[in-house]
Amino acid sequence: MNKTQVKLIEAAEREFAEKGFHGASIRDITSRAGANVASVNYHFGSKETLFIEMIRYRLEPLNTLRIGMLDTAVAKAGPRPLRIKRIVDILVRPMVESLVGGTHGEYFMRAMGRGMAEETAFMQRLYKDVLATLVTRFRKEMRRTLSDLPETVTITCFTYLRSTLSGVLQIRKNNVVLESGIQFPDADTMIVYITGGIEAIVRNYRTKNK
Repeated sequence: MNKTQVKLIEAAEREFAEKGFHGASIRDITSRAGANVASVNYHFGSKETLFIEMIRYRLEPLNTLRIGMLDTAVAKAGPRPLRIKRIVDILVRPMVESLVGGTHGEYFMRAMGRGMAEETAFMQRLYKDVLATLVTRFRKEMRRTLSDLPETVTITCFTYLRSTLSGVLQIRKNNVVLESGIQFPDADTMIVYITGGIEAIVRNYRTKNK
C-alpha cells in the first residue's frame, strides 16, 4: 500500500468516525488527506471499497496475529481442546490492546461501529472479504472444545461473543464514557464477561439435558 493510499485510509477513519459512512463525503476525505478528489476512485474505486480497505488495513495484521496465537496454543495443548477462556482471550485481547487507547485505534473503532450501525449492504462483503477466515477458524476451535454439545449450542455461544464485540464497537462509535469516568472496555473485563456468558450457556444446556 503506497503513501497516498495510507493517507486516504487514515483520513477516512476520521471522517467515518465523526460523520458515519453516509455522512462522510469523498471531498472531505480527500481534503483531509491532502489529495485530489479523483484519488479515491483511482486508488479504491468507490467509497464502499475505501471503507472495506480501511477495515482490512487495521484488521488483517491483527487477524493474522490472532490466528497465529491460536495455532500456537492448539499445538501446545496437543490433543486436549482449549478452554473457552483461552479461546476468548486470544480473540479479544489483541483487538483491545491494539485498537483501544491509540489515536488511530479510537477513530477506527468508532468508524467501524458507525458503519455497522448504519447496516449498509456492503457490510456482508466486509464480512466475507475480511472477517470470514477468522470467524471460521475460531468457531471451529470452539466447536472442538464443546464437542459433546450440539453444533447449534456452539453457534449460539459464538454469536454471543460476536454480539458483545459488536456492542463494544457501538459504544465506541459515540465515544461513550461510562460512570465514574471509566472508559470501556478493558481486555480483562471483556474476557471475563464473555467467558462467563458462554460458560453459563453451556452449563444451562448440560443441566437441562442430563
